[in-house]
Amino acid sequence: MIIKEGKMKRILIGALLLAAVGCGRNRFDYIDIAASERTLACLKEGFAAVPDSIPGGRTAWLLGQGVPVADVLLFGGEVGDSLFSVPALPFGYAAESVGTELLLDSLQVKHNRLYAENGLNARMLYLQDRRMSLAMLNKLASLAEGGAFIGGVKPSRCLDPEDNAVFQRTADKVWLSGNVMSGKTVKSILKAAGVKPDVRAKVDSLVFQHRHLADAEIYRIVNAGTYSGPVKVRFRVSGRQPLQWNPDTGEISPVSYRVKKRFTRVTFDTVPGDDTFIVFGSFAEKRKLKIK
Repeated sequence: MIIKEGKMKRILIGALLLAAVGCGRNRFDYIDIAASERTLACLKEGFAAVPDSIPGGRTAWLLGQGVPVADVLLFGGEVGDSLFSVPALPFGYAAESVGTELLLDSLQVKHNRLYAENGLNARMLYLQDRRMSLAMLNKLASLAEGGAFIGGVKPSRCLDPEDNAVFQRTADKVWLSGNVMSGKTVKSILKAAGVKPDVRAKVDSLVFQHRHLADAEIYRIVNAGTYSGPVKVRFRVSGRQPLQWNPDTGEISPVSYRVKKRFTRVTFDTVPGDDTFIVFGSFAEKRKLKIK
């Protein structure tokens, strides 16, 4: 493939700008143009290979790619004898549950975000059980010191009675940190952390799921209400060109979009019960595109 000089210049300039400001879910993600093209090609190949005879096959296949994107990690505790409800999340944010082993052995802080070895990451950890071991409390202290936001209940009961005195002193010290909060809503903590919604839309009946790959972002958008017509959805992705993927027909088509510094606004039509995917893959050479 021969790339004209003018086009190559635009690509290089765009890549340099993106390297300067960052893109994707946060400013520490950067676009590798060649890798993005390879990833998109693989996604298209796998999507096309799913037989029409498998109901929901393409949907299941896309949702099996990458890792879920969450703004909040929910920790139900180490005891495991209670069921906890998911705290109320504002529209546009998502939560994922984490277990004791992952939290203790894998969760680390990078650039004020929580990262696990499997790729799962979030800005905030939400605690749902006051009972905790001293080892877990020490891990929380380390995460808080690294800049992670922690909310939910403050631990008050040590699972190891002999460690209770140290436990209480450590809990009091950790909960003096400005990024560790009790009695605050998830919304207020996300606001304090400066986390913008992953998805924004004026149609409140839309439900979304987000999967992240190293070189692509996959969003599933379901219209669970009665609205019918064009809809403008703002995604927390920048620098990548969106395409609409129809899981029923296997069709992949361009959509109207406008790329901003920290997000991309995509316009497409929807009907009640509609189930579609918006996939961000290739480097967006054009900052805006209008499909007539």
